[in-house]
Amino acid sequence: MAVPLTPDRLVAALRDEGVTVIEVPGWRTNNRNHKGPWGPVHGSMLHHTVTPKTMNAVPMCFNGTGNLPGPLCHGVIRRDGTVHLVGNGRANHAGGGDPNVLQAVKDERYNERPPAPHQHDGSAGAVDGNRAFYGWECENAGDGIDPWPKVQVEAMVRVSAALSRAHQWTEKSIIGHLEWSDWKSDPKGPDNVVSMPGLRTRIAERLTHPASWTPGTTTPKPPAPKPSGGSTVNLTHLTRTTTTQLLPGSPLRIYWETEYADEPNQHGNGGYSVLQNADWTANLHLFFSGLGPDEALQVRHIETPSNGSPQEGPLTNVDGFTNKGSVTRVATLIGRIQNGETLSFEVTNLGAGAVTLLGARLMMHSTPL
Repeated sequence: MAVPLTPDRLVAALRDEGVTVIEVPGWRTNNRNHKGPWGPVHGSMLHHTVTPKTMNAVPMCFNGTGNLPGPLCHGVIRRDGTVHLVGNGRANHAGGGDPNVLQAVKDERYNERPPAPHQHDGSAGAVDGNRAFYGWECENAGDGIDPWPKVQVEAMVRVSAALSRAHQWTEKSIIGHLEWSDWKSDPKGPDNVVSMPGLRTRIAERLTHPASWTPGTTTPKPPAPKPSGGSTVNLTHLTRTTTTQLLPGSPLRIYWETEYADEPNQHGNGGYSVLQNADWTANLHLFFSGLGPDEALQVRHIETPSNGSPQEGPLTNVDGFTNKGSVTRVATLIGRIQNGETLSFEVTNLGAGAVTLLGARLMMHSTPL
């Protein structure tokens, strides 16, 4: 669940992912919000326009067609790979769909064997998809014969990855219209070039790289910066995406799952973050839902020798801001770790109610002693 991105955040997320964005005049206020709520959003949906190669589908998607008023999506992905933003808010793109599919998307368990949709507009039990999904219309005849240009398919992957990255979703939050409603077939094309399992595989691969990554290239390891004294500075970048409930007053040790950039032997298993015999400075980013911007959190580091009692660092209040559909808290900590010691981090919820830790990121520089 997430708050929809603001127009500026959406544009920034797409451009960071290498998408060529064209802002259609008036798109920021073009919506159907008077007909129902927009958000919270749970995912993003891909469609095809059922238009010929000679037709520019952007005006149709902005204004609507027949008895269906626009916007018909949030953006049009054209055959040349450009993305034209046409709506901001509720759009007429998804219609009614299957609640089991929505729940699978919410739970981040939508995959190659998803629940088959059994509801659509007007059927009993259908749920409102226009509220819950971003929508992207992709220019294509939709007859299963019209080819999909590579640049267009790559733009579909990048748009989907940009939203997943911005909302801290996985590829399992991206579905096609045919996976939402039992009478739809989009996106459809020859040779399965736009099959949703295949697109999700490409989105998942993209999310393992920085937003600026170009397929076919190797993501370079960030170079270790050099301090003025000439000693090597090691960079550590660790993340976790598992959600965890944080009860009031109960400390939680941060356990890491993914290691992006550090020097050999710098990252221990489980909750241990680093190090051996070094001075360190760390920026700890914590992403929450259910946490008010003014509710208090404290963090501290813990140094644990191989033999002896853990040494707890001072408690530090955490500054926060609302971003990307969640409350983000950032703490800066410093310390020194000796040989034979391990380092970990702990967060305590000082509020009155439980909150959910959506994920965490640690960026740390360490200088060997």
